[in-house]
Amino acid sequence: MATISWYYLIVGLIWTESSARHGIPKEDVIYAIANAVGTQEVDGRPGETTCVYVGLPHAQALRYIEVILAKRKNDIIIFHAMELTDLYRHLLEPEGGSL
Repeated sequence: MATISWYYLIVGLIWTESSARHGIPKEDVIYAIANAVGTQEVDGRPGETTCVYVGLPHAQALRYIEVILAKRKNDIIIFHAMELTDLYRHLLEPEGGSL
């Protein structure tokens, strides 16, 4: 998780229009990425590393969100943020078993 923090300090953070589609504030997205309980690399565009992060949007939250971003050489593009769906709910499970 520390890697994303360093990226945030060194490279550009780009927010697409689709990242705001579900009304998740940018501060909550950054918190969820920095404090993710699960992450997974997924298929994306050539030349980019695309990852899903699952985390709470803030310390007092009771619901998880999913954030999908693409890492390029000099940028991080955040293009998806919404409440956690069943598609990525497995990222809440610890290695080898369920919660």
